[in-house]
Amino acid sequence: MRILIIDDHIDLIANIFAFFENRDYVLDAAQDASIALQLCQTNHYDIIILDWMLPKMNGIDFLRQLRTEGIYTPVIMLSAKCELEDKLHGFSVGADDYLTKPFSIHELEARILALHMRNIGKQSVLQIADLELNLLTNQVIRNQKLIRLNPSEKKILVLLMRESPNIVSKERLEFAIWRDNPPDRDLLRTHIYELRKKIDANTDIKLIKTCHKVGYQIIFDE
Repeated sequence: MRILIIDDHIDLIANIFAFFENRDYVLDAAQDASIALQLCQTNHYDIIILDWMLPKMNGIDFLRQLRTEGIYTPVIMLSAKCELEDKLHGFSVGADDYLTKPFSIHELEARILALHMRNIGKQSVLQIADLELNLLTNQVIRNQKLIRLNPSEKKILVLLMRESPNIVSKERLEFAIWRDNPPDRDLLRTHIYELRKKIDANTDIKLIKTCHKVGYQIIFDE
């Protein structure tokens, strides 16, 4: 199992590493949200352990951004905040579990194992009509043919397929790709155009729809 620890306390990271590496886990660590996001975008993790109080961007904002980008790795949030309101806030932005500090390292392991077992049972392949997207391998297949997407096209497709048949706004798609720095010109339309050519080419069933002045959706009209 591969785990990413996001915490700015070096001693805590060292203690977790010392415990879990002896149990054959593979661990990565990041001390701030920007490095953590890069790791999440380039690696597959089974579990993320996320501290609420991070420098620059806190854990809540990081988790909200992670989910907006279509990354749904299970997250255990760590925090000294123990009020019910705080826990509900964590769950509302996408946390899968919440563990208050100080905590037992054995309880952390038990929660990791329980969450991992639950996640194994979840769907790892998104499918709409004959379009399939494997979230573990990142392979996209339609009409039994492998489709190669660039990172921006993949982010768009993941969001559209996860939200299907709902409409995904232009603003949400732009944030998933460029976060708070969208380009001056409408590059999203160009990405959608290229994605359509790859997904809807050579088939009578067109899945990607434009909802004028609202956004885009993937829907199978039988």
